[in-house]
Amino acid sequence: MSQRPRALRVLSLDGGGVKGYTSLLILKRIIRTIANDNEIPEPKPCEIFDLIVGTSTGGLIATMLGRLRMSIDECIAQYEVTGQKVFAGHRGKLVKVGRKMTGASFYDIKVLQDEVRKIVQAKGYEVNERMVAKHAKEGDIHECKV
Repeated sequence: MSQRPRALRVLSLDGGGVKGYTSLLILKRIIRTIANDNEIPEPKPCEIFDLIVGTSTGGLIATMLGRLRMSIDECIAQYEVTGQKVFAGHRGKLVKVGRKMTGASFYDIKVLQDEVRKIVQAKGYEVNERMVAKHAKEGDIHECKV
């Protein structure tokens, strides 16, 4: 009898500013539970999941956790800094209502793009560099796709 293949482990993250931060806190708790139950150091999400996907700011988090191989704590710290810059000035109710009525973004996309570039460069990548194989270490058989 053949052995069943291991199930694909997928992490899906929704976008939406503060919801991204909440997702990270929930994921931190899950990772901590995994580590405690198995009596191991806390693994990075890229070491657990085969695929990490996200929408909007969830996509940013997916990139940080999967491609840039950040730990949950690194990602939370970076998300706090980035969130302050990206969402600053867009918190008032009147601004939100106006943006919903006009279909405009809830944040300045240029600021978000600049912040993503800074994060990518801080992790040792060129802005337009493919991030596929750079993080792979010799003997590392697990590659997390984003």
